[in-house]
Amino acid sequence: MVSQAIKGADQPRAQWYWKSNSDPWSTNGNEEWTKYSDIESAIIEEAFHQKNKTKLAELDNYSINLNDSIQISKSDPNKQQPIKRVLTSRNESQGLREERFFLTPELSKTFTGDWGKEAYIFLAQWKKDKELSDAEIVEQAANGIIIEGKKLGQHSASSLSLLLVTSSSSDEHCCAESEISSGAMEGLGDRRTM
Repeated sequence: MVSQAIKGADQPRAQWYWKSNSDPWSTNGNEEWTKYSDIESAIIEEAFHQKNKTKLAELDNYSINLNDSIQISKSDPNKQQPIKRVLTSRNESQGLREERFFLTPELSKTFTGDWGKEAYIFLAQWKKDKELSDAEIVEQAANGIIIEGKKLGQHSASSLSLLLVTSSSSDEHCCAESEISSGAMEGLGDRRTM
């Protein structure tokens, strides 16, 4: 089991980028590439592995045409930018999850301070009162992600929700994914316009 985890950690991971230069089609000057968020990369990667001929991925504000390696703005189809796929090691891709949240807000108090005990008591009491199984809690969290994502116009929240549900079988992933709050939804699919 441990050797499988180590082997999985050594597997390369695909990271997708879009060319963010002011003139993305220019070959002069330095190229600027911006990473897609980890959830967007997962959506694009899933489409990349599909068997059908027209490989398309739908993000909140862009359609991704994998056959032509371009992203197309949904609000202006004339705004197109090149995309690329880069395989990275797990160590190189550690920053991916952080990008989902973009800027980390400063906490006025941490859970290790006075609030930690109160938060733990509140959550333990809530779980006891609701009498929900871990699977039901994960399901409610997933539904909450979808609801908050719809309020923010972030349809990739459905993919994030699905990721939470499918990864909940692993305690490690379940605990990490269940820390997602509705505030994290603001960063999904958000990037500079062309």
